[in-house]
Amino acid sequence: PLLSSRRDDDTAKLGLLAVILSIIFMKGNVVKEAAIWETLRRLQLDPTDKTSEFGDLKKLVTEEFVRQKYLEYSRIPHTDPVEYELRWGPRAFKETSKQKILELVSKIQNKDPKSWTSQYKE
Repeated sequence: PLLSSRRDDDTAKLGLLAVILSIIFMKGNVVKEAAIWETLRRLQLDPTDKTSEFGDLKKLVTEEFVRQKYLEYSRIPHTDPVEYELRWGPRAFKETSKQKILELVSKIQNKDPKSWTSQYKE
């Protein structure tokens, strides 16, 4: 499962994936790609840095996580310049739950999960 205590080379990537899934969930289950990069930059992760511990961060998120079915990455119609959005993929739904992601966010924010009423209802 996604949020298990698995300790191997993928731990950092799974942590990053959990952060991305939480951003998507907390922002209403779909988010523009630019909002993901903006949030990750605040965490000192630069999508243009190909030498980070994740290698090519942009490729990891938009290709590898998509290929692994954790994320869905799709073009937003009628946008110029072209924009993309991200959603949870089928594997994310299978391996974790919105409740677990909300618990993770609550732990990080040191808040009660019920403080996010709309997410809590999901």
